[in-house]
Amino acid sequence: MGRKINILISSVGGQGGLSLSRMIAEASRLAGYSIATGETLGMAQRFGSVKSFVRVGIGEKVYSPIFHKNEANYMLCLEIIECARNLEYLDTLLGWIILSYDFRPPVSASLLPSKEKIDSSLLLRRILSYSGERAVLIDPKEVREISGSSRAINASILGAFVEISKIFDDSHAMTAIELVLRNQKAVESSRKAYIFGKSLKGIGDAYSPRRLI
Repeated sequence: MGRKINILISSVGGQGGLSLSRMIAEASRLAGYSIATGETLGMAQRFGSVKSFVRVGIGEKVYSPIFHKNEANYMLCLEIIECARNLEYLDTLLGWIILSYDFRPPVSASLLPSKEKIDSSLLLRRILSYSGERAVLIDPKEVREISGSSRAINASILGAFVEISKIFDDSHAMTAIELVLRNQKAVESSRKAYIFGKSLKGIGDAYSPRRLI
């Protein structure tokens, strides 16, 4: 009997959310799965909101990437505000969130009075309340230190996703990174970030929600 896996990727333009979508698509193809992807955007404008729908069919064909609210098995988030904005898509009973706690408020937020400023810690609490303890939090600064590139965050999220979902072999994921990025320096940075992401297992890890809040 086949099954479908619904993945929502939220990011802002320039973070690599679309590249992450393509990595998952390539890894799915290499694994012999059916795959459909689609985006709703903002993406032409740097720092605009980008939302990617990815649907993987294991043992069955998928015909559309789009799924409904409360149906995402995984939310892969490259930024806190965009993650909070899309929480309604998460399956709150079984869904997982993998979040790089990068905080990039829109330019208009800088015009707000100080008491109305966006509080990232409150957003994080809201995010975790949706997923319970099914969350992996990734420190973008540490990814940058380990990989040598801030653009490798998406590969660290891919690593955490593969570790939790077990739907790909590492060889498929690594080959997918190479196929999508092509640039050898970027590939090497992303491989390091991927391995780092795989080492994070959620609650109990160095980046557990209990230590961040």
